[in-house]
Amino acid sequence: MTAIAAQSDPACDSSENPVSRYEFWAIVAITFLGAAVRFAFPSAMAIEHFDEGVYASNLLFPDQGNEFPHRHLYAPSLVPALIEWSIILFGDKGIAPMLPSLLFGTLTIPLIWWVARQWSGPLAGIAAAILLSLNDFHIAFSRSALTDVLLCFWLLLAVYFFERAFRNLSWVFAVAAGITTGFAWWTKYNGWLPLAISLSGLLAWSLLARRDERHVFHRLGLWSVAATTALVVWSPYWLSLPNGYAEVARNHSQYVVGFAGWWNGATQQIDAWKALPSVVASFFCCFLAVLSAGCFLTLSCDESRSEKLRSSVDPRQVSFAAICLSGFGAIGILTGLNSALVLASLLQLAVASWITFREVTSASKSTDRFLCFRFGLSDLMLAAWVGGLILTTPLYRPYPRLTLPLVLGTHLMFGHWFAALRFEGRTNPSSKHIGYHAVVITMLLTVIGPLLSAWPKHPPKLILSAWLSRNELAQISQRMIRDVNSLVEQQAHRPNGPTRAVLYVYAEPGLFFHLPAEGLAVQPAGNLNFVEIEATQKLPTFLVTGPHARRIQAFADEFAKRAEQFELIARYPYDASDFVRLDDVSATQLRAHREPLEVRLYRVRVPK
Repeated sequence: MTAIAAQSDPACDSSENPVSRYEFWAIVAITFLGAAVRFAFPSAMAIEHFDEGVYASNLLFPDQGNEFPHRHLYAPSLVPALIEWSIILFGDKGIAPMLPSLLFGTLTIPLIWWVARQWSGPLAGIAAAILLSLNDFHIAFSRSALTDVLLCFWLLLAVYFFERAFRNLSWVFAVAAGITTGFAWWTKYNGWLPLAISLSGLLAWSLLARRDERHVFHRLGLWSVAATTALVVWSPYWLSLPNGYAEVARNHSQYVVGFAGWWNGATQQIDAWKALPSVVASFFCCFLAVLSAGCFLTLSCDESRSEKLRSSVDPRQVSFAAICLSGFGAIGILTGLNSALVLASLLQLAVASWITFREVTSASKSTDRFLCFRFGLSDLMLAAWVGGLILTTPLYRPYPRLTLPLVLGTHLMFGHWFAALRFEGRTNPSSKHIGYHAVVITMLLTVIGPLLSAWPKHPPKLILSAWLSRNELAQISQRMIRDVNSLVEQQAHRPNGPTRAVLYVYAEPGLFFHLPAEGLAVQPAGNLNFVEIEATQKLPTFLVTGPHARRIQAFADEFAKRAEQFELIARYPYDASDFVRLDDVSATQLRAHREPLEVRLYRVRVPK
């Protein structure tokens, strides 16, 4: 709803818009498509990111409560626990560490369909689901062992429960909203986001709603119950923090750039959005148009026979949108940029704005002044979601993954705008031919069009960027294990015990995860004091460093003092994926200069 909204909108009432078998099979197909692109090429998935190594390595510390040192500074324990169980059940090889994100990333597709459907109608639900199913950004993080995909799942579910609680004045939904917010808080330290989004949307709606509809104190009571429930759910973890939440807050504060760095942060995040998507992103709107048109044209024509039209979508309007959006898809392919989605969203925004203006103008002629600008709860909660994150996300260091909740909100909004293309009117069977023509023109524009045009100077990626391999660190670890074993074999006095050598890994959890092997003891290192311990004198001891260590001044200073105690054994050059590199540099800087990276293996010299 973009303007005049009744308190109980038919779009949000499942009895008014029951799920037809066409829509059901459409969302099943979209979900399977999303699952396929997320689970495809499992051999390309591997632990590579710093935080992934932290979350996935907990089982390597049985004497420390199965927790990576200082893991609580990075994230709460829900995702690491899920990864632990996944590794226990399926082993530490393959996609086991990524399995929680893969599953929750796939489940978010039908969830966003249901939420968008409840808020804006069936067409919006299908549109949002298609956008998310093929979103390179979401696919990439679904194929990782990070916390962000799970956060988005809980965030979406919690905001939906809040909206239902406010709309139905339901204490049950308020408690459900609190529980899911608590799960979000167990997933990531900004899991309180549903509380902020729901309260902002509620306060804005209370200012615009009619006085007899507000029930402000009742709804604030519902929010308070949800907030209390969330705090109760999260409190066991909060109380388990070794030094309280203040230590976590101090650690996070070093990444806050504030309003002084807002513009640079925002431009770097946008730059990353343009760098990660591939040519498949340009097909977003094409799939959206084709599947939406096919599903609802069939539904409309079928229902017209029984004189019970369940969809108010005029096929001619959807067909026109399909042709336009397909043209934008062709532009996206030819330029190698994700301009398809941008242009399509601008078209949808223009149409939605025109419809809103027309409806508000009509409402302004009414004698009831409260009919003007009566937005629904879901509208204002969605506006608080997107607007709030646009304002606050760039206040933090521009890690691309931090924008994933914003991407999810924009998909809901794009689906809402696409649904605004609907026009009332009964359809007739002859309209089906228009839908066929739209599909044919779509295929011509998106498949044949690029073949007849000159390619740009920098050709676009022809596969999902999320499918590119991230296993170079895993390959380096295998080479390093062979080198260490070879060096131990060459020694005059070989160790007789089960442990043949010790490896200390400095500031590279992603590499640390891959190194444990039979006969090797692997430990994380926060300093170089291990050279003084007695075990170093008895067993061959090695130091492993990577890019993170060389960026730490404390390491450089300490290593300079102890340089004579280390012998460089091998260098392992590698190229980290953009998924990792974009945490440290902007996409523009990365295109201009791709810094060579390497892992180094040192042997500790034993004094004679």
